[in-house]
Amino acid sequence: VPSPTQLAITAENFKTFLHWQYPAISETAYFTVEIKPYNLGTYKTVLSCVNISTLFCDISGEIEDPFSSHWLRVKAAVESEQSEYAESSEFILQQHVKIGPPVLHLSRHSDKIVVDIYQPP
Repeated sequence: VPSPTQLAITAENFKTFLHWQYPAISETAYFTVEIKPYNLGTYKTVLSCVNISTLFCDISGEIEDPFSSHWLRVKAAVESEQSEYAESSEFILQQHVKIGPPVLHLSRHSDKIVVDIYQPP
């Protein structure tokens, strides 16, 4: 069973995802993701990403310290066979996150203009 490839972590407005590629095969491949926070030093399973068939995993709730290093890995399972893990490079949320612009809402109330500013979605 081939391992997943091209692991990439994206983080926008603190919504953080691990994405990967996998070759098209005739059977369905299922994936399991693990995360290793620097302070833990060992991998732990991302419970929401066990035996999933998608090519991404939402890890937003897994990063407790945005200033700490994290590594992620994913393996494939096809029928009763499993691949080796493919590992991401180091990820530090505070360094890699992209924050979008705030949402602005303008309205007029009689002779006044009201500007409401909301944090990015």
